[in-house]
Amino acid sequence: MPAARSLRNPLDRVPFLLMPQTPAPDALAESPQRLAQVLKAESGPGAIFRHAWNISRFMKNFLLTLAIVSAFAGLSSAADRVGPIRVLFLGHESEHHPSGLYAPMLMQALGRETIWFDYVTTPEAAFADAEYLDRFDAVLLYANHEKIAPAHWANLKAFIEGGRGFVPVHCASWCFQNIPEFDQVVGGRFAHHKTAIFRPKTITPDHEAVRDLPGFEAWDETYVHKNHNPQDRTVLQVREVAPDDNISEPEPWTWVRTQGKGRVFYTASGHDERVWSLPEFHELLKRGILWSVGEERRAGYESFLTRREKEERVKDGNVANYEKRPEPLTFQKPFSVKGSLERTQVPADLRLEVFASDPDIGKPIAMAWDERGRCWLAETSDYPHEVAPDGFGGDRIRILEDTDGDGKADKFTVFAEGLNIPTGLVFANGGLIVSQPPRFLFLKDTDGDDVADLREEILTGWGIGDTHAQANNLHYSYDNWIHGAVGYSGFAGEVGGRRHEFRMGTYRFRPDGSVIEFLHQFTNNTWAHSQNAAGDDFGGTANGAPLFFGGIPQTIVPEGLRVQTAKKINLVDAAHPITPKVRQVDVIGGYTAAAGSAFIDSDKLPERLQGMAMVCEPTMKLVALMDVRPEGAGYVAHDAMNLLASTDEWVSPVYAEVGPDGAIWIADWQNFIIQHNPAPTLERGGYDAKTGVGGAHENPLRDHHRGRIYRLVWDKAVGPGPKSLAGADTAELVAALGAGTQHWRLTAQRLLVEGGKTDTVPALVELIAANDGKIAAIHAFWTLHGLGRLDPATHQAALLAKDARLRRNAIRALGSDEAAATLFFSSGVVTDPDLNTRLAAFVKLAEFSTTPEIQTLVKRLALDPATQEDEWLAEAVKVLSKVHDAALYTEGPNLLPNPGMEEIGPDGLPIGWKRRDYGGEAKKPGNEGAEWSIVSGQGQTRSGKNALRCITRAPADTSFYADVPLKPDTNYKLGGWVKAHAFKHPSKVSLNDHIGRAETEKVTRNSDWVKVETVFNSKDRPVASINLLHVAWGDSTFDDVSLCELIPVEEGGALLTGDPKRGEEIFWKHPVAGCANCHLLGGKGSPVGPALDGIAGRKDAAYLEQSLLEPNAVLAEGYTATPVSPMPPMGLILKPQEIEDIKAFLGTLK
Repeated sequence: MPAARSLRNPLDRVPFLLMPQTPAPDALAESPQRLAQVLKAESGPGAIFRHAWNISRFMKNFLLTLAIVSAFAGLSSAADRVGPIRVLFLGHESEHHPSGLYAPMLMQALGRETIWFDYVTTPEAAFADAEYLDRFDAVLLYANHEKIAPAHWANLKAFIEGGRGFVPVHCASWCFQNIPEFDQVVGGRFAHHKTAIFRPKTITPDHEAVRDLPGFEAWDETYVHKNHNPQDRTVLQVREVAPDDNISEPEPWTWVRTQGKGRVFYTASGHDERVWSLPEFHELLKRGILWSVGEERRAGYESFLTRREKEERVKDGNVANYEKRPEPLTFQKPFSVKGSLERTQVPADLRLEVFASDPDIGKPIAMAWDERGRCWLAETSDYPHEVAPDGFGGDRIRILEDTDGDGKADKFTVFAEGLNIPTGLVFANGGLIVSQPPRFLFLKDTDGDDVADLREEILTGWGIGDTHAQANNLHYSYDNWIHGAVGYSGFAGEVGGRRHEFRMGTYRFRPDGSVIEFLHQFTNNTWAHSQNAAGDDFGGTANGAPLFFGGIPQTIVPEGLRVQTAKKINLVDAAHPITPKVRQVDVIGGYTAAAGSAFIDSDKLPERLQGMAMVCEPTMKLVALMDVRPEGAGYVAHDAMNLLASTDEWVSPVYAEVGPDGAIWIADWQNFIIQHNPAPTLERGGYDAKTGVGGAHENPLRDHHRGRIYRLVWDKAVGPGPKSLAGADTAELVAALGAGTQHWRLTAQRLLVEGGKTDTVPALVELIAANDGKIAAIHAFWTLHGLGRLDPATHQAALLAKDARLRRNAIRALGSDEAAATLFFSSGVVTDPDLNTRLAAFVKLAEFSTTPEIQTLVKRLALDPATQEDEWLAEAVKVLSKVHDAALYTEGPNLLPNPGMEEIGPDGLPIGWKRRDYGGEAKKPGNEGAEWSIVSGQGQTRSGKNALRCITRAPADTSFYADVPLKPDTNYKLGGWVKAHAFKHPSKVSLNDHIGRAETEKVTRNSDWVKVETVFNSKDRPVASINLLHVAWGDSTFDDVSLCELIPVEEGGALLTGDPKRGEEIFWKHPVAGCANCHLLGGKGSPVGPALDGIAGRKDAAYLEQSLLEPNAVLAEGYTATPVSPMPPMGLILKPQEIEDIKAFLGTLK
């Protein structure tokens, strides 16, 4: 249907508008004869001139209608569409009628019947592309979209009238108010409502959409409709009149109607979860959908259901029942590849293909692709119990090749065997690095037979206490280091003569294993690492926090300072299975085995998917999509539903990344048993199981042989792309730096760096100098850096580039010496308009040596409102203040009573503190059993003799508090030392102000003494009610708590008249202001900015002052190529007296 694509722009440009006396465009477009009738009816002198405009309008609309008809004339017929019913669910991003919460209820309820939903939130996403819309059997609308573009409405109307289904639900009858015709298609429009509990009455019981339908009574809005269209409409249900009602006769509630060849099913039910959660409502919508798609399509669907592979289930006592269902789920026997695909949903415009399957492969856990585009697969039948401390086991690395180009592997080569639970693969230095705790291996084929004959250990110290918490997810990254993730098994070892210990987060190491650095601390078991197209760091944890952004590397954090280096960014915690038959041990309904966080970056996939992150959830049988969007200096991830979801309970995605062909490759672990620990007990799980080696419970149902690799492809993928870079010349490698997938870009970068291809330097410099915002410049930059050929001029060009992504990477690549500081301070990035780039600048600033000038800068940055209002910038300044000893405040006396818990009352508890409980009935059992007590003795206290401890043996929300008077509009620091022991998830311990809601960092897992603190402003509050807060199941201890007023450090005295000589000294020698690094004066300095000779004769004093304090307000003539002035605001760098001095000096330049 090529016509549909070519029509999108014309449809958007041509409005459905005519002069008032002109018949509607639909009427005009019926035929040329209709136009002739209109002209004849209004004939007379000058008629042709009066109608010339109308003729023009008619022709536009006639051609438009003709184009739409042409586009949908090629709609696939019902006979052509077999298999699952595909429904496009149009919701919205709104807390009112939160469709993002309710659509998953329907997905889960109807998924096993292969009624599948694709979810979008805008009419443009749903209806802009007629060819995309043609993929669906029906559209379900549940949203509040006040308007729709005429072109989008035309596509939807043509879709319906061409024979498809339309299912508007509840608030849908309020939508598209700019299209009066919409009311008529729906059959009526929402007018007003009250609320009530009621049961809709079926009045047409023989209609197939409601025949034998179980009724339901629920609270809902009592819609009243207007603009009824009784034509071709049959009312199925009504809302009966009730006392104090808003109707005087039964109100049509659920109805059906025909529109052209299509069918419309509407129900007014469904305001909130009190209806959407009901199985009876799910059945109503199912009936409505199946009726709307028409008899022929429904017959094809029913035929598919009878022909698909049958499901076999048996009872088995080894199926745990953590969810405490009335009866445990039965064991589903495995499907063939065909049976599994019949139950696996992917987006309607993508196609799932099997690249490889057992018995050719087994238990795939990680993938990587070489420079020939071949898939290398880590397989581990040893997982989870067969831990071999010596590293020799029964696992392997296999090379998978498609030699005939049919999209399926037909050549399988074992590259290495005798491995033991390999969890990650990455190419480097002509070989393959394999994460196989407790050691990382370097494997290499030295004779060209695709079999490793060199095996070396390059890193040792990785924990093996729990096999699902080991090191994993290795990637060659932008900075030419290897990055990866590790769970709570952690790392403890010596690398390069330095001792390192860390766990649960991301790290990087040199490809030769000579250096390692811990980067970002996560909150629990970690099994994900990725970088987006800008090279920003992401990852994720298995339990409850599937996606993190790593904003501040641990490498700059001083010891003892508690800082947020990474933050959970997913806004929705729920995963969205399409079957209710899921089994989870904790975080039930959410992410409990999340794996991977790879970004979609491929010119062979639809635009709507670009930049989204993929998270595998094997217990939920899906790959989730997260729409990652910038927010301030960080990111947030909106719920984008699923990329893949299955009702086959063996489908277990554990790895998903874009491959070299631009398709998405997915490793399916193929196992009915995913859950690792804790082992089931009679009380928790329904039977007693044993914990085996590796920390996993022993279960005979665990499979050790099956596995599949899928490719998710887009039929409309076009354009050339690299097929292989093996043997590529340097020009080909440079060209591949701009390829359409991250794989080829990074592979080309790696090959250029490892090959020492210094002959590419001029071409690489040219890519950066082009300043065109293309992604190739970033990889060219890092290639130059890796080759050691990044000259200062090119580095400066990158720091001043239009593309914030390139500026960000140029900051990260700076060293920490004086030359690097000079480049840094001559670029203006500390006030970069892109806050994520500004964050990178703050991070780099922490690596420079402390000087008085940097201390001044840090103080000014901390007071900048932009810093204070952004959590990441504020966190980075906390690091900078500590690193550079740039205190903004001195702390006043401690305002809390008895802060060391040394004074004990008759009740054995600290004087000055009282108990206060929260949480209501939900936390009542835990609160009633809470034991607050004074503890003393070695190891029990942080300092002094005593500390305060709380022990709870059930979830509790309890505190000890003290009320303290506050001054208005004053800054205070609240802090203390806390310790946590025997915590059960979820738990936290912190200090907070019950009135103002300020809260310190939270300790959420077992921990020795750590300091937690926060700074807040009292505003108009006269009192703070400080809690020592225990929201936990476990033990917590508090000591040395404090609340202090922060007294600003006064700087300097009264301003003196500016001194030109002091100003000249600042101009030429100030190491941070760096005036001479950007400006020429008397032939000396740098031409980055405008020359300043005679500036006082050309510009007045007000202009000069604004240029100093607001350099981005008005860029000088001829210096607008970049969005940011290379000069930061001098008010951030110079003291007030220095500002006066530099102004005085500039005033002499006449």
